[in-house]
Amino acid sequence: MHSIQPLSLVVSLLMCLASARAELENAFGGSEDPVDADTHALLQRTANLTHHHHIGSEDGLFEFGLSAGIDSRYVSEGRDNLPGEGGVYWGRAVGHTHAVGGTVFAEVLGIEAWDTSYNEVNLSAGYEYEVGSLLLGAALSYLDFPAVGENDFEASLSAQWKLGAASGLTTEWVWSEDTGGWFGETSAFCRLVVNQNLTLNAAVFIGANGGYVAEEHDGLNYLGVRIGVVRSITEHLQGEIYVAGIEPLNNEQGDSLRDLLWVGGALTVAF
Repeated sequence: MHSIQPLSLVVSLLMCLASARAELENAFGGSEDPVDADTHALLQRTANLTHHHHIGSEDGLFEFGLSAGIDSRYVSEGRDNLPGEGGVYWGRAVGHTHAVGGTVFAEVLGIEAWDTSYNEVNLSAGYEYEVGSLLLGAALSYLDFPAVGENDFEASLSAQWKLGAASGLTTEWVWSEDTGGWFGETSAFCRLVVNQNLTLNAAVFIGANGGYVAEEHDGLNYLGVRIGVVRSITEHLQGEIYVAGIEPLNNEQGDSLRDLLWVGGALTVAF
């Protein structure tokens, strides 16, 4: 398994973020040009499977999106959730409307493994509110695991601080009713618009466990990197491919953390 060099990853992303310093005055002054919502969602978490996103117009009263994708590994909380080398297929339907001074959204996500008996259904609803350069969010989720007859309820809080139009910092913290613990991930991301139809995304992220992953060590868990390419195919259709990796931090005996490298892709249609 390939090893990720944490220092070089951090330095590379900091160089990208530094290029946005000239735009900081706009960020502090509440620029009217928000970071693209799709970019935020795709970079906020390690995998593609944990947050709604859209590519429609911000001016629409109601927007609806459908996504289908594949990941070579099912990674969350910095861990490979499935035994062996298999990954997952997934599909998502999400709707959102601009209301109550912000954005209200609802989402249905289905996940199916191709190499083992595993499936998952997530139902989520949440709210996001923008104040100047800061985007705040909260969501509630119900998770059902039919193959093992289990379920869970989660609550999450998130925040994003925009450093100009092409970079920023995000953080998300999730609490699980099943374990009674929390897990947080914080990332720094940047975006490079190659042309009208092609965008490159990069992010460095770090995760921390507080009892969410039961019987494994609390505190900092991993450092990761994610690089993706988003291509607009038509006005309403876009595709994305990405590569991501994880480097464990403070690994202890019995932990399921390990070096990971995986790829994925998705198609999203939005109206």
